[in-house]
Amino acid sequence: MANGTGKHALGQHGDLSFDIATSWITALNNAVAHLDAGAFTACIAHDGWLRDLLVFAPDLRTHRGYEAIHSHLENTLAQAQISNLVLDDSPYGKPKASEFGPGMPIVETAFNFETPKATGKGYVRILPPSEGEAPTALCLMMMLSDWKGHEEIDHESGVFEGHNLSWQEVRDRRRAEIEKDPLAIVVGAAQSGLQVAARFRQMGIRTLVLEQTARVGDVWRNRYPTLALHTPRAHHCFLYQPYPSNWPEYTPRDKLAYWIEQYAETQDLVVWTSSSLEPTPKYNATTKRWDAVINRNGVPVVLHPAHIVIAVSMYGDPVVPSLAGAASFRGTILHASAFGGGAPFAGQTVVVVGAGNSAADVCQDLAFRGASAVTMVQRSATAVVSSAYLAATFGGAFPEGRPTYYSDLAFAGMPVGLLRELGKRVQPFAEKFDKEMLEGLKKSGFKLTDGPDHSGQILMVFDRGGGYFIDVGCASLIINGSVKVKQGTEIDRLTPTGVVFADGSEQEADAIILATGWRPVREKLRRIFGRDVIDHTSELWGVDEGGELRAGYKPSGQPGLWFATGDFAISRFYSKFLALFIKGIELGYFSS
Repeated sequence: MANGTGKHALGQHGDLSFDIATSWITALNNAVAHLDAGAFTACIAHDGWLRDLLVFAPDLRTHRGYEAIHSHLENTLAQAQISNLVLDDSPYGKPKASEFGPGMPIVETAFNFETPKATGKGYVRILPPSEGEAPTALCLMMMLSDWKGHEEIDHESGVFEGHNLSWQEVRDRRRAEIEKDPLAIVVGAAQSGLQVAARFRQMGIRTLVLEQTARVGDVWRNRYPTLALHTPRAHHCFLYQPYPSNWPEYTPRDKLAYWIEQYAETQDLVVWTSSSLEPTPKYNATTKRWDAVINRNGVPVVLHPAHIVIAVSMYGDPVVPSLAGAASFRGTILHASAFGGGAPFAGQTVVVVGAGNSAADVCQDLAFRGASAVTMVQRSATAVVSSAYLAATFGGAFPEGRPTYYSDLAFAGMPVGLLRELGKRVQPFAEKFDKEMLEGLKKSGFKLTDGPDHSGQILMVFDRGGGYFIDVGCASLIINGSVKVKQGTEIDRLTPTGVVFADGSEQEADAIILATGWRPVREKLRRIFGRDVIDHTSELWGVDEGGELRAGYKPSGQPGLWFATGDFAISRFYSKFLALFIKGIELGYFSS
């Protein structure tokens, strides 16, 4: 990768970033104007990245390297009919000097383009060229933004039928239309389901949301009381509706539950609580509609949506290991999903099986609430980062004051594979930042890892959704001995008064809390849709062969069935592609 211009020079000359970006986008404009896949590919570094989000093919895919990118464009550039590439001129998207990790200067910018049917947006990180050379992109992301003539609605006037209809009348009429004949049913009314439904509403897709609990937000209210989100609020805010300026940096469980509940109201979403999708919906390939029975608070309701979106967690049923001797154990055994707080365990000796986020939070709460002894059973190595380090990294990616749209755009401009490379480059800095904590954990017998490929905790989120914890206080309790660690072994059996480990050691216990994770949600979905349907759909979570996160938001393999999972930022951003896919099918742009 040619790199003759340092960050200092970029920073000193404000126009230099603009000049580099202008030179690059001019070359890209010439390439698309001449339908020249070779010239287009030459605008990307030889081992660079292209992220194609619905532009060149009806899919979300990442390609790396000259051969792969050229092969992709050779077959798709002409049919994409891209034109009018123009640099973004907003304060948040215009060209600026930046770095790809320590010591690698880049210029990053957003840009706009269009096709005959759609408008589009792009984000590029450009390597400054050596003298006499042309700038090339380290990574280029291009995505569709809207179908022309069917653009996402910004806001309504609030005045209806010449000021003759009240808002309540309009709302009741819309609700009745949706409940009678929804185009889409979204299963799950937590952050993913509600953000998808809010996006669909603005895109003119009639949507009914099903929530199995009695109240929107209960999916969070029912978790342990001390739970709080670990990323800063700018990362986990909601689509269309950022938090107030005085909102906590890390949203607590109950505030989040109340926010989710009011979000459904303020976004005018139609939600049926105490409602679930009954087994087994049938898809009619002729009508392209589902025959679905909804259990609405005990009453069966038959509906025929064209699309069903599964927006529940990627986690299914709790993993509850079978423990020999459990029937004779005199104490309490429960999964962490049923942990209601540490107060009932005051004065007790508690063994917590697991060493991830849930286990760390449970151990910390138990110690604070007066458990006489707390032992964490760590079966394998765990990645640990401090909340301070996470705040520093996420604070850079999602800074306060920048519109969420541009933060999401810039983050989406970083393919997972490139993020993995960045993780490897910055891991030594992460370890230096948390050096005292990490050394203390090691001395306490806690086994650490920086991930299977040394790319750190964030990639473990994408790869497996576990195997780490973000420290908000448990690490210091492990270091000072308030939480003991039993490392590298499993429970062999229980006695009436305690635990016998596989290494032969024994420990008394009044309670055992299993922070042992969850089974894949596909197992639960098979019980609803049947094995024949679900086994033909894409896996959920992890990184696919195309370099994309398996979070859904694109065709699943079963017509009319879609998945939408992941964290707040994922559903906030990728809900747009799910809406574009569905709208495109309804407009006849895609087959179902």
